[in-house]
Amino acid sequence: MRRSLMLKLIAAFLGVSLVAIALVALIGYLSALNEFNRFISQEAETNFVVFVSDYYLAHGNLNGIEDALRARFQEHDDGNPGPPRLAPFGLADANGMIVLRGDGYTLGARASDAMLADGTPILVNEQFVGVVLPLRGPSPRTRIQQQYLERTGATLALASGGAALFAIVLGALLARTIVRPVRALTDAAQRMAKGELGQTVRVQSRDEVGALANAFNQMSGDLQRADQTRRQMTADIAHELRNPLTVIGGYLDAMRTGDLEPTPTRLEAVYAEIQHLEKIVEDLRTLSLAEAGVLALNRQPLAAQEWLTRVAARYAPQAALRHIALRVEPTAEPLTVDVDEMRMTQVLDNLIGNALQHTMDGGAIVLRVRAENNAARFSVADSGAGIAPQDLSRVFERFYRGDKARSTEQDSSGLGLAIAQALVNAHGGKIWAESELGKGATFYIELPLA
Repeated sequence: MRRSLMLKLIAAFLGVSLVAIALVALIGYLSALNEFNRFISQEAETNFVVFVSDYYLAHGNLNGIEDALRARFQEHDDGNPGPPRLAPFGLADANGMIVLRGDGYTLGARASDAMLADGTPILVNEQFVGVVLPLRGPSPRTRIQQQYLERTGATLALASGGAALFAIVLGALLARTIVRPVRALTDAAQRMAKGELGQTVRVQSRDEVGALANAFNQMSGDLQRADQTRRQMTADIAHELRNPLTVIGGYLDAMRTGDLEPTPTRLEAVYAEIQHLEKIVEDLRTLSLAEAGVLALNRQPLAAQEWLTRVAARYAPQAALRHIALRVEPTAEPLTVDVDEMRMTQVLDNLIGNALQHTMDGGAIVLRVRAENNAARFSVADSGAGIAPQDLSRVFERFYRGDKARSTEQDSSGLGLAIAQALVNAHGGKIWAESELGKGATFYIELPLA
């Protein structure tokens, strides 16, 4: 298959080149032949006019010119050196009577007006003595002239052969230039198909093949990162599920063997771990549906400021217990967004809950909404310790917990921010975080205005 592509390209280049070469050679040869025939015709006619003029000057008329012309031909047939051989032109005298039959005219007949008009008049000392009638076929060539045409044809054939050879070499080089990166892409793709992810190819040009190589490298990198993310997520899910299962299994095994009595307190602990497992499973389901774009959304117009105030009011008692100032800044103009209130409340709950968890007692959390770029921009800002730069870009990853990042509570699924991002994206919005260590963190949500 690899060689067939190269052969097809070489054949295509060669075919186009040969057609072009053949056309150029044919047109060039026909043009040269036409010009050469015109030249020898003009030369032959000039020689014939000189012959007739000389004859007229010598004899005072055109009588007997046919015998003189026959003798001229006889000289050349005998191989005797002499003046150039004359072409068989017809000749009409001053009265229009044909005195030389040439290559098909009738001797003694009167030339038609059309013949006389197409012919060449002969003037001797400014006296009109006759008309050279045109040849009815191509002018005969001499041996030297024929050899010249043959050499011209051979030269064109040689040049065409050289051009064809050059086209083959150039076609092979061009085909190799095109096929080489394609082969590299094919080899890399085959290695990826065998599970060797992260393959890259060298970008050698800026044309379409180079763009394909760039796209392949980007795809390869994305696949490798996706595979690493999948592996990490699998390990994280196993870790998240193992802890509650270990607790549940430990209690049940101890109760089964009689080492522990099934007291209400112990059963409540088992039930709590079961609820934790259920939450992890439900969060994973919500996240997968949102990322697949099949999560059902019940969109309705929602007054942004009122919604922000209602959600903040639910966390006011918890903030007051820790002397945290939780406030909602007023907006200058009413803003309305078209969202699923239940899903977006889940997003805001996660952000406010994280802010409370990472804000020290006596701190502050500020909620606001503003119109930005034809969108409603919500923000949740806290006065906590902030997020380290190396963690800031990863806070929305599944199960990610940096040392100072926005980790979830111990009884949560660890998917809160990942779900928040997926839900915001499902609404056609975007979410991001900005932070500086020691100065708190701010999470932004931007949603299209209704």
